[in-house]
Amino acid sequence: MVNIALLALPNALTSSLSLPLEMLQATSDQLRMARQKAPQVQLLGFDREPVKAAGGLSLSPEASLDEAGNLDLIILPTRWRHPLKGIDLKPLSGWLNEQYRSGSTLCTVGTGSYLLAESGLLNKRPATTHWHYFEDFAERYPEVDLIRNYLITETERIYCAGSINSIADLLVHIIGERWGTTIAHRVERQFSPEIRRPFHSHAYRVGQTDLHRDEAIALVQSYISKHFSGPIQLSQLAEQAGLSERSLTRRFKQATGQSPLDYLNTIRLRTARELLQQSNLAISDIAQTSGILDPNYFSRLFRREYGVTPKQYRTNVRGKLFSPGTGPKG
Repeated sequence: MVNIALLALPNALTSSLSLPLEMLQATSDQLRMARQKAPQVQLLGFDREPVKAAGGLSLSPEASLDEAGNLDLIILPTRWRHPLKGIDLKPLSGWLNEQYRSGSTLCTVGTGSYLLAESGLLNKRPATTHWHYFEDFAERYPEVDLIRNYLITETERIYCAGSINSIADLLVHIIGERWGTTIAHRVERQFSPEIRRPFHSHAYRVGQTDLHRDEAIALVQSYISKHFSGPIQLSQLAEQAGLSERSLTRRFKQATGQSPLDYLNTIRLRTARELLQQSNLAISDIAQTSGILDPNYFSRLFRREYGVTPKQYRTNVRGKLFSPGTGPKG
């Protein structure tokens, strides 16, 4: 069973806890319907005493840090006012280090990244925080590689989301990594996909496909990004790289984790997804614009990747909460 904990901290913004909790509950519901084991999700505190959150709401931890055991995922919320005020940092830092050494994935929302920085876990690693605290964070933690132009950072099981809005994108990504893209996309559709951006489009990731050091493969990726809407053969890509097709395929997989063809289809499907959200083009036109000439093949690829057909996806992202005539009657 996957064990997940969210930390109830004094002056925590409740939305930075409630949104992840609701998304994880939706994940549990989807997993149960698929006859899979749901995660155990709990709210932790320094002890079991109620905690006053920002806005006056009272949070009731289900267990203390010492009672938690080994966890697979820990989410640290953002806090109102200065993120370090009113917290006993020493035991929390020790607990976070112990959990990380035991294999936990750590995830922060907004100024929650201060808590990881205090623990030393962000030293020599990229991280982000709420934009209002950039200068303070940089001054306090010169050993941390502060990334100011990305809303999400990822490195070695440590994620930082710079805002409450971006935690939704991050959680969809984590859900997909844990339980597959089908479950992730079902959860995503429950949380306003029309106003969100995919994780890949605004996350800084150590080890991501455009951060490797293979210049030949980077040239091929650049070529694909510029020409994906037209026909592309493996022989063309090999020529761009100055490699044999076999060497290209091997090195591309080493650098990106995908074959050249799979990478090309990923770029095409992401483009199609954005067009389905933002344009009124016919689905057949979107397929062609994305570089996939056969609409039936396009639909099969899209469904395999996102769990729904292009038509269903467009309907979902453009659906409204209320339809005409369904409002309350006076």
